[in-house]
Amino acid sequence: MISARAVSKSFDGGRTQSVLDLDLDVRPGEFLVLLGESGSGKTTTLKMLNGLIPPSSGAIVVDGEDISRVDQVRLRRRIGYVFQGIGLFPHLSVAENVALVPTLLGWPAEEREQRVDELLRLVHLDPEVYRDRAPSELSGGQRQRVGIARALAGRPRIVLMDEPFGALDPITRDHLQIEYQKIHRDLGLTTVMVTHDITESLLLADRIAVMNGGRLVRLGEPAELIAEPGDPYVAQLLETPRRQAERLGDLLDAGKGAR
Repeated sequence: MISARAVSKSFDGGRTQSVLDLDLDVRPGEFLVLLGESGSGKTTTLKMLNGLIPPSSGAIVVDGEDISRVDQVRLRRRIGYVFQGIGLFPHLSVAENVALVPTLLGWPAEEREQRVDELLRLVHLDPEVYRDRAPSELSGGQRQRVGIARALAGRPRIVLMDEPFGALDPITRDHLQIEYQKIHRDLGLTTVMVTHDITESLLLADRIAVMNGGRLVRLGEPAELIAEPGDPYVAQLLETPRRQAERLGDLLDAGKGAR
């Protein structure tokens, strides 16, 4: 569904590389996570996949088309994008935010209204309660639900997500992760998500692409990475959730013994 070949990106004329010689294929229907620390090149990679940032070199093919040869606006309208920090338009209602892409695509008003209600129900927001509210009247979790609904409004086959759950409290974050994973499966989407949260990547991804210093250093299924990190940086990343799991297991065992 997405293919990157020898893709590099420099913002300073080649003195430094934010992304270097990236080769990556994303399979149809896959949930792929780009994992890495801040500055690893993962968000730059995500933005190159839908033309928000042009690569300095290399080629990106999306759904069979070289994106450098297609209209960039048309490209972005057929790819859903969930922004870091949600990015709802504050002067638009919930319904107007969700209907933004269908409006730009020229959908009839009745079809737009039906689509808004359908998507709000999909993300567990009652249309009668929420469609006319302003973003400022919503909780963080509700705003993120609206952001997901907006990304799906144009019926995209591909959804890109940039740290979509990072600003949420742990309970809301867990619920939304599970709900989006179900949406991804039920709609047959191809999802690429950026995160620096190792546990989140292990729980959500079909495959994880680990980036470090602008390079792709490891690509594989979560179980493969745990069994064979294959790179010192990957091993270091995976040590954190492993230690946390061990500490949590000890606490749970102690709690059982206290009973």
